[in-house]
Amino acid sequence: MPYKKKTSKEWQQGSGSEFTATKRFGPISVGHRQWRDEGHCRFAHGYGRHIEFTFACEELDDKGWVMDFGGLKDVKKRIDQEWDHRMLIASDDPLLDIFKDLHGKDGVNLNIMNVELGWGPGIEASCKFMYDTISTIITVQTNGRVWIKKVQIWEHENNSATYEIE
Repeated sequence: MPYKKKTSKEWQQGSGSEFTATKRFGPISVGHRQWRDEGHCRFAHGYGRHIEFTFACEELDDKGWVMDFGGLKDVKKRIDQEWDHRMLIASDDPLLDIFKDLHGKDGVNLNIMNVELGWGPGIEASCKFMYDTISTIITVQTNGRVWIKKVQIWEHENNSATYEIE
């Protein structure tokens, strides 16, 4: 089937009818610390996170699919590189130097989340991080036919957050 390439501005604004398909990855063992919290979330802790991507397109591919889920090996690999057994720490965390020292001593596998880009260790800002990290892979892989419409992350079965492109 033919498809219409969309510019990134059109993706963000949404245009016309679209098909969607959802793929979930996880659990991914990841730790983090919310240093601004006054409660127990200020301590380093972890979860088996799940990440769900909602893909969208205006025209299905020649198989009648939005996204070939079997072709997402690069996505899974990138998610694992960024998160699997990693400690997510905000770039403005006052204990960052201590975590860097632990990283240098193989005490933690650190991933510093750049808060200036809207990223962070919590699930809300992690949704944006994963969108920014994975969307280029999807664009290249599908020649611009498919885009990520939504990223949802669960830190456990009761708590999730979403980043959605309208």
